[in-house]
Amino acid sequence: MMGRWRVGDVIGAVVFGLLAGARLRQALAGEAALVVLVAQAGLAAFLMLARRPEKSTASLSQRLTAWGAVLLPFGLQIADVPPAALWLSVLGVAFSVWGLLSLGRSFGIAPADRGLVTRGAYRIVRHPMYLGEMASYLALGLARVSLWNVLLLALILALFVVRIRWEEALIAGYETYRSQVRWRLLPGVW
Repeated sequence: MMGRWRVGDVIGAVVFGLLAGARLRQALAGEAALVVLVAQAGLAAFLMLARRPEKSTASLSQRLTAWGAVLLPFGLQIADVPPAALWLSVLGVAFSVWGLLSLGRSFGIAPADRGLVTRGAYRIVRHPMYLGEMASYLALGLARVSLWNVLLLALILALFVVRIRWEEALIAGYETYRSQVRWRLLPGVW
């Protein structure tokens, strides 16, 4: 413990802060669509330090898996993204940011119980951040179809499913919430 913050909180804030800085540099260099990524990473950095303490948390292997899953999308091969795919990606990130804002101080990468959130984007689907991120990754990854991108997208989706199951098993009061919001990730499907 480092005062009020744990080492993991500080490391997470630094990682997201560096990502926000890199995205800001890209946005200022003319890639205006990246502004939403700057907001997402900056907000995540702040929330890593402002988040509530955990009532319960996942195992070390689950925490490492969650952080590894965060890094996987950086492996997507993205080049010459058509404008339609870029804007679909931006909309996905924007939905994810809405989920992040709705989650607020309950945000974390690894599964943990920091209190059940049922407001904002969490009234539509139970995992709006994953929905927005997956939409963004699919838009970018499938704009340049390759075996690598398809396999990586399948792995990311599989890890989302695993992380969803871990989170739902860990958070107190989830059964009631599940009866109020039917869909986990994609309305009408799952």
